[in-house]
Amino acid sequence: AGRSAATPARARPRLLVCSLAAVLTAGCTVGPDFVKPEAPPSAYSHAVPAPGGVQSFAYGGKVAGDWYRLFGSGPLDRLVHQALANNPDLEGARHGLAAAQDELRAVTGTALPQIDATGQIGRAHINGSELYGPVNELDVTGNRYEIGPSLAYDLDPFGGVRRSIESQRAQTAAVQDQLRDTYVTLVDQVVVTAFDYAAVRARIEVTRSLVSELQAQYRLNVQLENAGKITHSDTLQAETQLENVRATLPDLEQQRDAYRDALARLSGETPDAFNMPALTLADFTLPRRFPVSLPSALVQQRPDVLAAEESLHAASAEVGVAEAARLPQLTLSAQYAQQTTRLSELFTQPGGVWSAGLGLAAPLFHGGTLEARADEARQRYAQSLSAYRGTVIDAFVDVADALQALQHEPDSYHAHNRPLEAARANQDLAVAEYRAGKYTELQVLTAEQQYQNAALTQVQADAQRFTDTAALFRALGGGWWNTRDRSPLSAATRIPSQSNRYDDPTSSGSSHD
Repeated sequence: AGRSAATPARARPRLLVCSLAAVLTAGCTVGPDFVKPEAPPSAYSHAVPAPGGVQSFAYGGKVAGDWYRLFGSGPLDRLVHQALANNPDLEGARHGLAAAQDELRAVTGTALPQIDATGQIGRAHINGSELYGPVNELDVTGNRYEIGPSLAYDLDPFGGVRRSIESQRAQTAAVQDQLRDTYVTLVDQVVVTAFDYAAVRARIEVTRSLVSELQAQYRLNVQLENAGKITHSDTLQAETQLENVRATLPDLEQQRDAYRDALARLSGETPDAFNMPALTLADFTLPRRFPVSLPSALVQQRPDVLAAEESLHAASAEVGVAEAARLPQLTLSAQYAQQTTRLSELFTQPGGVWSAGLGLAAPLFHGGTLEARADEARQRYAQSLSAYRGTVIDAFVDVADALQALQHEPDSYHAHNRPLEAARANQDLAVAEYRAGKYTELQVLTAEQQYQNAALTQVQADAQRFTDTAALFRALGGGWWNTRDRSPLSAATRIPSQSNRYDDPTSSGSSHD
């Protein structure tokens, strides 16, 4: 008889465990499961130049992580490396990612049981009337000591906690992609600013040469006017032309200094501490072979597209969070405490008190708030989907613009180069005719002036070729996934994710996150 009476008591914990397992097994995750949007099969193939030109384009080719080295300039490489090592914006982005990763760990911890230690010291008075007994039947005043652990565990039957973790994971991945975008943008800014600096230096040199030619022409006009061979109006016209060209020098020098200061800022230095290399356009070599990523690869390469995708993922998970908030919540709680009226009796068996239970909370009426939150989450998801589509289209437009610029670049370059060659030939002819006694010195100076003007235009065309090339590599994502040295992205540790993404978009064997 004693055995049969004890059996139900032993079976109670077993029954509780089985019930708990059934609850956990029956749990589901409400809300939509995120599906990565498909990339369009064709987006900018019409802009890829036809083969046969001086420059070749490899459709589906690999984008080098150190693409800036293709310009063959050691000073440019050092500027990029200095910026990657010292730029405060990149450093701040790394710390932002580290903070997001810490937030992800904090949110992930909410899915585990929460165990706390509690303690209390107090003094209490108990009167018999409070216990529904005769007045003053029990009249006790004494100290009360309590200490012990407590446990709370959200069983998450409908996946609200899991969806919140999924949302935070996606938000953290978006911060990681923003760090990559900061890295790619920084490299592009350094390269383009270096081109602008070298171009302005070249324009200053050409302008100074032109000023020298115009000064010589003005002095010659003064002599011819004094000899009565030309009028004073001719001299004034030469002086006006000289001063107009000379007036452009301060603006050019200001631009040069502004580009230098911009490079100092990008390199994480003050203008006084920054050591600017003497960059010239002659330091750069134009690459002849360019990679062009497939549209399906581009959406896995561009950091802004990846960040938009993760924001969409987070918005999708928030729909599940909002829907789970409208459903019952199950919470497992337990507590054990040592209670006594004497401090010396703590941790003795007679003073032990424990409790355990399963709590249920179901929303009944919240004035329509929960339904509105769920509707809001769905609209936020639709908004994020539109933003993602817009980001993808912008990426395709950037690539198409860069390809079209490079496609038209040879014609534009030759269109500017032909006047320069003609002006150079005219200058050589004028010098030869002057030596033969057929041209005057004024005619020679005029030919030299025309050549200098054509040279100014050519400088801008030269700089534009380099800038258009840099724009293509930036539009393709900057090749961050192919970098040999990941130190600028050292804070970008791997983030577990349920989405199907890749660390190297050219290889389907590694995880992006």
